[in-house]
Amino acid sequence: MRVISLLPSATEMVYALGRGADLVGRSEECDFPSEVRRLPPVMRARWHDSDRPSSEIDARVRASLRSGESLYLLDLERLAELRPDLILTQDLCRVCSVTDAEVVDGCRAAGVDPRIVSLSPTRLAGVWESLETLGEALGEGTRAAEMADGLRRRTRPAAPTGTSPAPTVAVVEWVDPPILSGLWTPDLIRAAGAREIGPAPGDSARGTTWAELAAQRPDLVVVSPCSFALERTRREIAATPTVVDGLDRLARTGRVVLADEAYFSRPGPRLAESVGLVRALLAGEVPTSALPFENWPGRSEAVRP
Repeated sequence: MRVISLLPSATEMVYALGRGADLVGRSEECDFPSEVRRLPPVMRARWHDSDRPSSEIDARVRASLRSGESLYLLDLERLAELRPDLILTQDLCRVCSVTDAEVVDGCRAAGVDPRIVSLSPTRLAGVWESLETLGEALGEGTRAAEMADGLRRRTRPAAPTGTSPAPTVAVVEWVDPPILSGLWTPDLIRAAGAREIGPAPGDSARGTTWAELAAQRPDLVVVSPCSFALERTRREIAATPTVVDGLDRLARTGRVVLADEAYFSRPGPRLAESVGLVRALLAGEVPTSALPFENWPGRSEAVRP
């Protein structure tokens, strides 16, 4: 089977199911596991401004969404050349990838007629269901069901103990302006035995201010900007004094951690690592995840040249 994945999370699922050899094309953002980078990109961002300040990226994205302009481009010549049997896409977030309609139009223009499977979960349970859907499309239904069941067990909320209120956790998916993560992230927080500060499970991400967030005195704040590796997050924070001020204020009443974007932004198998991370941090234990994270170092370290 010839498969093109336009979603990093779907790419991770394909490899997890042992079918990485079937992939013939990817989006530019598909980068895990590292071997997938050898494949030709079929989708790319319209603008390559990921090194620009967060505030500029946010303004550009909002302007594009208001105008109805897509943030991504499909390479129609490459699509025709690769002749896919299956394309994996989504119809949840225009900021994350092309939509179903754009893929259908692109295939028609390229003269190909693959099966198109859309994976658009909004809740954690839906992520595991997406894994099963993908497994069925690949002929790996049994394996996918077993994997999904294992992930459900790993992320099942623990029974509450004692009478103390659950600790509060906020996940920040953008820093300038600050945006609190929604969709499956509140489910992850609850699975870790905590209570979310921000959107309810399944709801979209929500903008906030550093002062508003500090007023709620979260026990734990995880800063994990969408599409930012840890080093990119460090640079962004160091270059934005208002963010440094906001994190310092939050660190006076709780713990602040910087984490790789793969912990929360990609609705795939590695979300189970996120639950383990939050559980360990709240318990004062050292997380065992292979994904990078670090404690917020405070102003003096963050702004060091």
